Amino acid sequence: MFRLTAIFLIFLAAFTVTAGISQAEYDTDHLELLIPHAESSLEKERFEAQEYFFQDLELRDSPPFGPIRNCAEWEPTTGVMIRYPLGLPYNLLRDMDDQVKLHVVVSSGYESSAASNMAANGVDMDQVEFLVRNNDSIWTRDYGPWFIFTGDNQIGIVNHTYNRPWRPNDNQIPYYFALQQEMPVYNHSMYHTGGNYMTDGSHISSSTMLVYNEAYSENGMTPAQVDDLMNVYYGLETYSVLDYIENGGIHHIDTWAKFLDEETVLVKDVWPSHHTHNALDQRAALLASLTASTGRPYQVHRIYCYNFSGGNPASYTNSLILNDHIYVPLFGNSSYDQAALQIYRDAAPGYQVSGYQYGGFLTDDALHCRTKGIMDAGMLRVEHIPVRENQMGDAIIEASVHAHSGQTIETASVFYRHDQGLWNELPMELVRDNLYRTEIAGPATASDCQYYIAVNDASGRQEGMPRSQPSAWYTFAHETDLSPVNDDLEISSPKLAGNFPNPFNPSTTFRFTLAHEGQANLTVIDTKGRIIKNLVSGIYPAGDHQITWNGKDNSGRNVPSGVYLYQLRAAGLQYTRTATLVK
Repeated sequence: MFRLTAIFLIFLAAFTVTAGISQAEYDTDHLELLIPHAESSLEKERFEAQEYFFQDLELRDSPPFGPIRNCAEWEPTTGVMIRYPLGLPYNLLRDMDDQVKLHVVVSSGYESSAASNMAANGVDMDQVEFLVRNNDSIWTRDYGPWFIFTGDNQIGIVNHTYNRPWRPNDNQIPYYFALQQEMPVYNHSMYHTGGNYMTDGSHISSSTMLVYNEAYSENGMTPAQVDDLMNVYYGLETYSVLDYIENGGIHHIDTWAKFLDEETVLVKDVWPSHHTHNALDQRAALLASLTASTGRPYQVHRIYCYNFSGGNPASYTNSLILNDHIYVPLFGNSSYDQAALQIYRDAAPGYQVSGYQYGGFLTDDALHCRTKGIMDAGMLRVEHIPVRENQMGDAIIEASVHAHSGQTIETASVFYRHDQGLWNELPMELVRDNLYRTEIAGPATASDCQYYIAVNDASGRQEGMPRSQPSAWYTFAHETDLSPVNDDLEISSPKLAGNFPNPFNPSTTFRFTLAHEGQANLTVIDTKGRIIKNLVSGIYPAGDHQITWNGKDNSGRNVPSGVYLYQLRAAGLQYTRTATLVK
């Protein structure tokens, strides 16, 4: 474990703001007036009156041993961090404790009240673990721990400098939680906040410009330096930093957007006259144009957030994912609330989606802001790029499996069916390292194929893809083995078939059909649009053609694993499909 760098010179006493707060909110048990999400002038005055002294913010720990992977919200969790006095309804706590442990941040002065009030409200106290430390606010999302797996597959916590300097106790919570859970912690001095961060668990993350602006004003860092820090501490390869949607407010991305999985994003929608309407449309279009870690563009779902209070949109995007459950804030309008829940069910099939109404939920904060998932240190992680493109003949299904428990993989299977028939199970074989593979045989007649992956390890953990399997599955069109590209008597336009095999290693075959003799160009490009290999260029006769690609570029070098696009240009038209190389 790396040395902990002290962020502050002395341990700081907790304080509670009791007056002068905009959007004043009492806690659930009416014990105190809560510090608001945005900074208030009074909390700054209270802090400065104590004559506390900050250390040099440039102090930081060495980064973790790489390669590093930052965990996504939807990965396996064992707990959720909340704070007492609460800013959440008790029915939410009662539901969450059915799934995970409640890690409750509480000061010593409130510990007794927390235990008695939670028990009186039906919370399972066997599922409660207190972290008894001075604290300042309920915003555990913003100051709570960010989890990573290091290069030696060990879990760790990265502790950013919370961008609310007048809440110094909150800033120390990840360190004390790491001590309690016996996890290594890696501190860095850059200002950040959890509500302005969403990551896909596959080295891609997104925030608003707040991260760049505060890093410059508070740390003197350029955007390039921010990106570099996010790489060495969190393992990010792509950091998409987006413009604000409005001039004021806290500028947290979780107030208007949310990753639901590696290639699905939920974006707020509002009524046309609202001042953020056009900006939200633009951000949704921008996200839909970006490439996810799967090599495909993001699928963007919009969720309508109605005017629930004086021109303020409901914050339905501010939800929490814990394992197979999505907890959604509700705002009191039955029609809009139920429509929002249905959007989640459509965008995240197979998940259990539940809604919770609470008087403290606001337009710029709700359920997500007040909770923070605790990752499973021994998680079983299944990585898989879903097969969505049409498949010709046998369809290769591959998955990388990581048992962070250190236990052996007992079973890895693909369950599949054609045209809603009976489910069949296929064992997956370990082909190298953590890569498992099997093939779904081509059907006798073209049909839709549905499948999911299920894996078990010796620790008793069971995971798969989709993560909500067996309640959800993937679907692709499965064409007959060695069927012609087009068996119509009259071919009216060029046709480009799915490559076979796909995924592939070391080679794959592309097939295309021309209706008439003419110029044809077949090119392989990467997801950034760069030409990798020119395969076909010239005059070709009408009929079927095929060419094999050996996974090398135009210079004869082997290309890395990944998703590639192959494009046919013929008869003034362009056709594009994807091919996945897995090594």
